[in-house]
Amino acid sequence: MKITEFAVNRPVTTSMLFLALVIFGLLAYTRLAVNLMPDVKYPALTITTVHYGATPEEIESEITDKIEKEVTTLGGLKQIRSFSMPDVSAVVVEFDLSKNLDKALEEVKSKLDLVIPYLPKEVERPLVQAFSFTDYPILDLVVSGNLPSSELYDQVEQKIKDRLLQIDGVSKIDIEGGEIREIRILADKRTMYEVQSNLTDLSAYLDLSNVKLSGGKFSNRHRTFKVETEQQFRSIDDIRETYVPTISGIRRISDFAQVVDTVKSIQSGALFFDVANQKKYDNIVSIGILKKSKANEVKVTKEVKALIPELQAELPEGVSINIPFDNSEYTQSAVDDALMNVILGILFTGIILFFFLNDIRTTLIVSITVPVSLIGTFMAIRLFDGSLNMMTLMSFSVAIGALISNSIVVIENIIRLRKDGMELKKAAVQGTREVMMAVIASTGTNLVVFLPIAAMTSLTGAFFKEYALTISAATIFSLIVSFTLTPMLTSILLKKENKPSWLSRVMARFFERLEVLYESSLAKLISKKRYPVFLFLSMFVVFVMTASLLPEIGIEMEPQEDNGNVNIEMEMPSGSTLASTGEMLKLVEEKVSAHQEVIAMLSILGSKDGTSSGSNLASASLKLNPKRERNISNVAFAEMLSKELEAIPEIKANVSTSDSDSGAPIEFALQSDKSDELITANEMVQEKLSEIDGLLNYQSSYRKGNPVISLEPKKRELAELGLSAYDLASIIRSSVKGIKASVLKEKGREYDITMSYVGNQVNSIEKIKQLPVFTSAGVFLVEQLMDVSYRTSQAQILHLDKEKTIEFSANPAPNVVTGDVTGKIEQAIADINLPPSVSFKWAGNIKELQETTRDMIITFAIALLLMYMLLSSLLENVWQPIIIFTTVPMAMIGVFLFMYFGGHTMNIMSIMAIVTLLGLVVNDDILIHDYTEQLKQKGMQKREATLLAGKRKMKTVIMTTVAIIVGMLPNALGFGDAGAEYRTPMAIVTIGGMITSTILTLYLIPSLFFILGNKKKKKEA
Repeated sequence: MKITEFAVNRPVTTSMLFLALVIFGLLAYTRLAVNLMPDVKYPALTITTVHYGATPEEIESEITDKIEKEVTTLGGLKQIRSFSMPDVSAVVVEFDLSKNLDKALEEVKSKLDLVIPYLPKEVERPLVQAFSFTDYPILDLVVSGNLPSSELYDQVEQKIKDRLLQIDGVSKIDIEGGEIREIRILADKRTMYEVQSNLTDLSAYLDLSNVKLSGGKFSNRHRTFKVETEQQFRSIDDIRETYVPTISGIRRISDFAQVVDTVKSIQSGALFFDVANQKKYDNIVSIGILKKSKANEVKVTKEVKALIPELQAELPEGVSINIPFDNSEYTQSAVDDALMNVILGILFTGIILFFFLNDIRTTLIVSITVPVSLIGTFMAIRLFDGSLNMMTLMSFSVAIGALISNSIVVIENIIRLRKDGMELKKAAVQGTREVMMAVIASTGTNLVVFLPIAAMTSLTGAFFKEYALTISAATIFSLIVSFTLTPMLTSILLKKENKPSWLSRVMARFFERLEVLYESSLAKLISKKRYPVFLFLSMFVVFVMTASLLPEIGIEMEPQEDNGNVNIEMEMPSGSTLASTGEMLKLVEEKVSAHQEVIAMLSILGSKDGTSSGSNLASASLKLNPKRERNISNVAFAEMLSKELEAIPEIKANVSTSDSDSGAPIEFALQSDKSDELITANEMVQEKLSEIDGLLNYQSSYRKGNPVISLEPKKRELAELGLSAYDLASIIRSSVKGIKASVLKEKGREYDITMSYVGNQVNSIEKIKQLPVFTSAGVFLVEQLMDVSYRTSQAQILHLDKEKTIEFSANPAPNVVTGDVTGKIEQAIADINLPPSVSFKWAGNIKELQETTRDMIITFAIALLLMYMLLSSLLENVWQPIIIFTTVPMAMIGVFLFMYFGGHTMNIMSIMAIVTLLGLVVNDDILIHDYTEQLKQKGMQKREATLLAGKRKMKTVIMTTVAIIVGMLPNALGFGDAGAEYRTPMAIVTIGGMITSTILTLYLIPSLFFILGNKKKKKEA
């Protein structure tokens, strides 16, 4: 105990050391990023490949299958998920958490180099990007005005986008809405027939005509000259006046085609509805701002907002920037509420301690040591690259009890020795020495619980890593403070004895009577062996009875958080144009505008759920009033709106409180290598789901796409003409879709120049059949060279680990537990006679919950084993730790009761609190048992030692338990709106477990040690 002697004998030095700790801790606090949740480094990559004009079936066979075949051989692979959609292949490659992301990126790119030569020639090079859970907009801007939509889009691209990307912490800008300018050359089919030219040939010549080429340089006697050839398009008239060679002579572009300054075919759009002011904005560009993984969400948002006035000043008159969605407000509120709950916990604990101790100086000591330990922890958070978020701050609330417990144990023992007549400094050193083993043991038991949490291998384990490391750091600082700062302050502040106040005398008499009552009841309990055995059996029976409440409590992945956001995913009738989808969206806006809870609605046309795209799809984000200003939760509002939208038969809507990135609460998949049987199973399951109560917004990923006109080349005829299937396909594609010929450079920007036929000349299958194909053997029509057939494609094709998959998603109704609904789904699937090749498996959050539960059980077992090993080492006994472990079922009695009557579910937060509770509930056992052993070593008989130890430590046990409970009380009562759904379950579990474990600890543990110790003694005799 040299460190304690040093601290007591050198108070000034000790004070300066801890002052430095506080200063550096506060400095670290100011530099911590502020985020809603910890940043989880998830090793996952997305491979995106674009092939314009291809159907999902073509994307699957020509791109997706080939990429999957190569990346499947990568090491550390966890799962491959792919989406084959019109024009796009998206392959998501997920690795084990231990995989280094940079190495994974390098390996994937190496595999793609092997695939690229075998992909269709016209595809764009695959793009590989790292996936992150922080890839969601922290802020949405809406730019609106009276400019044409293409000019509005240019304003965003030229004056806003780059300025936003320059802000430190901004990783990406997502732009939706607006139109992109395009110069379109619309050829006349009859005139093209006359000049006998294909669009592909003309576009190639046009590109060669728009050139700026260096010719080198030469020098004469006096100067050096640079030579360059330049014939670039500077205006639309330059394009019109371009001469091209044809079979009928030299012709200008304007002779056989219109040159139109227009916009690209619209594939998506954006609409903003300011519901609060009942004002709609149809001509907008939406800007989603994404932050870097380690950036400070709140700081980045502040910098963006500070830049907006500057951007506004540069925009034309009539163009404005609005902020409909600011997620940082909720983040800041959640962090502020969590921090305030920590402060309130410390204040409440201080008041309770003063009530128990009746001494302002003793209360002051604890009130100093606890914040010092917490402030020092900020340095540790910064050291392991953490952030200030709800989980790290929640760990502070949990840690308060352990920090106060260590300080109280030391102070109480010092005061006891002081009352026995020992000199104060000596009492400070000796008192700390006596409880050293108990403090080290209690600290060690906390660490062996928290550190395995940090080593969990599941995604949820990575989510709780900062929580575990933070509370471990706080516990270590608490141990240091307990052996240094606490005895030092005690030796200084308790030099003089205050005259007891009336409250002090009342409390002293109360505890004296309580100690006498406790001692007599404990003496009666250990008077006969059968009494402790009966108590143990009774406790175990109660534990089993309360555990039976678990089905009533229910299980779900995470609590339903009310962040004021509601999301709508919509599907219109197949084949709907973007314009008709926008018109049907107005029906949704009418329903939404009737609710005063809604502030704003931002809609995106042409896509939904982050993976599906199509002109008949749309999504909308609703922002509700703050939680305290409405009488309905966002979950209940989503259910209400969902029922209202059912009245619109043309729209299939899925209303939920979860965004597309986090996934629906309930997800499962059907898999098969036979597409027809998979589609059959899809229909059977959807019909069955409609019969399940408590299930909302269920939907399948399978849906029919647009009608496809399939043109199959006649091989013999093409071979005779010297044409390839690719040549013919290129001719048809350029005629229908258009082909990029070149670019027009104007005012520092480039605009695509495309060539195609006039729209009304290729808008039916009959007209496509009449397209001319010019060959050396003459002119032929498409219908002479191709067979025509009709079919319907899928909207998208999903693969999970290379197998064809249909995913189902659903939401539980309000007040319905996810676990209850999943049981009904499993039973429903079991009742269906699925086709032989079709298999069922859980996915998404349900799968993650199963993995997390397994991980938690393993972590619990490891923590229990480590705790046993630690206690066995400290107690030098292999049997005594087993007795101490009886505290765990004692704690679970309170956990189950409080969760049941409090209406809370078993989720990742409550499960984590149970694991954390394991380290807290044994501390009181260790304290009483350690002091009992000390008394026995001094020569006291076992019975007297047991009674005296219990009597002397009863007050300390009660104080530490009450301190833990009061410290968690602000979270249990749900103080603060933002994030309360996450904090409350942990607090409820902790409080319930501490109450029952403490009551039983005071009786069961001492009595079990007594009777088992006597039995051992008799055997030795």
